[in-house]
Formats: sequence, C-alpha cells, structure tokens
Amino acid sequence: MYVLDKETARNKMVNEENLPTEKVDMLLKDYPPLSDEFREIVEQWLANGTIHDQFEAEGLTIPEVMDNQQVHFLVAISKLNELLDENLSNDKKDELKKILSEKVFFE
Repeated sequence: MYVLDKETARNKMVNEENLPTEKVDMLLKDYPPLSDEFREIVEQWLANGTIHDQFEAEGLTIPEVMDNQQVHFLVAISKLNELLDENLSNDKKDELKKILSEKVFFE
C-alpha cells in the first residue's frame, strides 16, 4: 500500500493550487492508503503537478473522473482506488463505475 505524504500534498494544494486550507485539511484528514499502482502517479503530481491520462481503472482515466465528477486529482485517485478494491462486490463496483462515468451537473 502507498501512503500519501499528507504534509507535502497539503503544501502543494494550499500554496501552489491556492485551495482553501480548511477544505484541504478535511480531504487529507482521513485520506486512505492507496494501491501501489498509484505511487508513481501521485509522486509525479506532487513533484510537478502532472496528471497522468494514460492510467485506466475499469476503463476510466483520472482526467475523466476529475471532469465527470468535478473533483480534485486526489479525490479522483481515491475513487479509482476504491474501484480497484478486490473486496468490493461486483454490484458495488458496477454502481461506482456508473457514478464515476456520469457527468455531475450543478444548477
């Protein structure tokens, strides 16, 4: 399992991305350990902000999830990590995949 360096992520999100400290702290407080598949992807984002568009989980890419759900990179990663969880039932996996595949609309 890969454990996110929360302090480095916090500094990047607050200082480089100008995100509100309170929201960043809420996201990172209970951020889950990730599959080792995400290590290089997250480390590259921490280093230079690059977001991989080649990685796929169940046919979904990181940018697709970010765009569809209107979420930050780290939220998209955690959702894709959940999708890859071997303990997730097929029904739950299909449901999550459907949710992540659909665009969210705000009125």
